[in-house]
Amino acid sequence: MIRKIILSLATLCFVLSASAQNKWMKKARKAQLNLVTYDAQGQLLRSTNGFLIDEEGTVLTDYSSFRGAARAVAIDEKGNEYPILTICGASSLYDVIKVRAEIRKGTPLTLAPTLAQKGQQVYVVPYLSNKSGVPTAALVEDVKTFNELYAYYTLSVPLAEKSASCPVVNEDGEVLGLVQMPAKTDEQKSYAISAAFVNDLKVTALSASADDYREVLIRKELPSESSQATSFIYLTGTRDTALYLAYVADYIAHFPAEANGYTMQAEMLSAQHNYFQAEASWEAGRKAGANVSELNYSQSRSILAAIQSGSAVPESWTLEQALALVQQAEAADPQPIYTALQGHIYYAQKDYDAAASKFLAVNNTPLRSAEHFLYAAQCRQIQGDTLQTLALQDSAVACFTKPYPTDAAPALLMRSTTLLSLGRYRDAVKDLNEYEHLMSKSLNANFYYKRYQAEMRCRMFQQALSDMETATRMEPQEPLYFAELAAINYRFNQLDEAILAAQQAIALDDTFADAHRILGICLRAQNKGTEARAALQRAADLGDEIAKNLLSQ
Repeated sequence: MIRKIILSLATLCFVLSASAQNKWMKKARKAQLNLVTYDAQGQLLRSTNGFLIDEEGTVLTDYSSFRGAARAVAIDEKGNEYPILTICGASSLYDVIKVRAEIRKGTPLTLAPTLAQKGQQVYVVPYLSNKSGVPTAALVEDVKTFNELYAYYTLSVPLAEKSASCPVVNEDGEVLGLVQMPAKTDEQKSYAISAAFVNDLKVTALSASADDYREVLIRKELPSESSQATSFIYLTGTRDTALYLAYVADYIAHFPAEANGYTMQAEMLSAQHNYFQAEASWEAGRKAGANVSELNYSQSRSILAAIQSGSAVPESWTLEQALALVQQAEAADPQPIYTALQGHIYYAQKDYDAAASKFLAVNNTPLRSAEHFLYAAQCRQIQGDTLQTLALQDSAVACFTKPYPTDAAPALLMRSTTLLSLGRYRDAVKDLNEYEHLMSKSLNANFYYKRYQAEMRCRMFQQALSDMETATRMEPQEPLYFAELAAINYRFNQLDEAILAAQQAIALDDTFADAHRILGICLRAQNKGTEARAALQRAADLGDEIAKNLLSQ
């Protein structure tokens, strides 16, 4: 009698368990998906499993099936096909990925609130093509936790490779993990990683440059925080214009009151010469209540850039309109960048006094920089005020301390040119020496020729000779450099070297009168009268007055 009671209770428990299992299995089958990925040429890459985890179309699956994918679709149990819209999170290290499918009325699985315990009974939901629909029961043999919240499970049964990324659920049908295949094909166990870990993966600003995300070509979901989303978009770059604009459209949809989305969109459209679409974007931002000063500044800057590029712009796109927009921005929200932009617009209008005033005004703010001193110096240089130009360039250099950083190079180079015009050759050489130290890997022959000229003026002949030798090595097809090399070798009484350099200049350009004259002078110094006269005559025939005078002596 007791035995009958025990059997009856066991039968009842089995029926109850089977009934409960049948209930969540129907839900699990509806949540399951077959995922198919394609490369950029539309060729099939891989097919794998996955499952819905929420009502927003979030799907958890394996990363390896998405590596190199440019497009993917999700197929449900009824054969309905849904495109994968975005990548929401990824980890190649754990071979998992979270994606967003265009599914709006799906039946998701529910995440288990706690981790599975060692010895717990769990079930592996079969892949969709397994028509039996019978889950595989397994025991959790081992639980290894990571990041404190998640676990990697070892299951007691082997599973077919087709089970990869199938859900592992507890007795209530709550999902614990995704199946992952063992490293060895003959292993008699299987493994699963926490579904909660995959679900918690997210895109951040740094994801734009992370290999895990770069290796999947499908668009990524923007970070949920606006500054992170902005950084992500900037870090993706603008080489793929369509992708960039798609990200910006996502940004506007998520953060409709933020000016960044409209300014990024409008500036890209303007750069593509889609000026009227750009105007519509700025206006949409104003209507959405975004920061008007930021929108006005963006529009002003784009108008100036379009005009300076020489493109055909709308009639309303004038420097006057650009100036009015940025002045409105500054009136509402005084910012140094708005003042600086006014300086650039005044400069484009050739109002150099106003431009210099604005650039110097910026340097009374936290945006003080060598760059703005140099802009003001350029205004004074155009006006012919050399001393004021030098004073402003001195201020630009004074923004840096020795040893100078690379950022100081433009100020040093510009000041050297002004010093040369004032006859302060040694000071110019000092600046050029500093510039050479900073920019040694990007110098050209013209730099050494420029410094050579300054060195010759202040009788630094040895350095001048070295610079001309460097210039001829860097640009061996320029006859002027060889002629100058010949002249300075002559000054050192190195006649053979001077003659060789002059002959090289002539070989490059037989009509170069200076080279023939220098050659004649050197040959005369060697008492080669006939050859010297021939060279000087050739120079004279080319119109060289000095050579004519030498011939008459």
